[in-house]
Amino acid sequence: MTETRRWLWRTGLLVAVVGIAALLVVGPYSFSSATITGSKAIQRDSPCLPGTAVSILDSPHISPVRATSVRYDSVPPTSGPHFAATIATGVYPSPVPEGLTVHAMEHGHVVIQYAQNLPGDQIDALNSIARRYGADVVLAPYDKLDSGIALTAWGRIDHLDHYDGSRIATFVEGLRGRYIHGWTHSDDCSPNAAVKITAAPALSCGYSLAAIDGSCGAGSACGCCATCDDRSC
Repeated sequence: MTETRRWLWRTGLLVAVVGIAALLVVGPYSFSSATITGSKAIQRDSPCLPGTAVSILDSPHISPVRATSVRYDSVPPTSGPHFAATIATGVYPSPVPEGLTVHAMEHGHVVIQYAQNLPGDQIDALNSIARRYGADVVLAPYDKLDSGIALTAWGRIDHLDHYDGSRIATFVEGLRGRYIHGWTHSDDCSPNAAVKITAAPALSCGYSLAAIDGSCGAGSACGCCATCDDRSC
């Protein structure tokens, strides 16, 4: 074996070990890789939008170890430090680490989380609405909620005492894709709100591992959304 081949073999082994270690730390989720190292953005109150504005924190990539000391400014968080990996949209039966949900919101997704004691029929209704907006929503329980449901998008939050399909749909439709490593529109509330920012940062990511979203089939390989801009799945 030549020295070059030895180096390549060792490098590949190191990458594999690091990747496996990261998965063990984070948990059995369906991931989407990312190549941008976090973001900053100016504040937008945007009173025309559903929910309430939350101050946007600096949002660097951090390790799972550092995540234990992070203090967010809302519960659940709507911005701030997060993991380098993000999570694929879908329905998750157990809580998802905040470092993953924040990164999902940075990619333009809406995160719906609910208290563990939410009645089963309301959880079923949430599952249905999450699948209706399958390319835009992450749904999971959240340990820090004593009751009800929390809707979050980048810099935006709403709390519900109980399931309200119309209110949830309004939140998702009004806030999905609003921020993808930067504001995707020049304004939210003026007549120019529909003008898209053409210089949006390019992303390179794709879903991998086995999806646990029932819409894909437990344990199946979805392989959907080859790029972040592809919402066909």
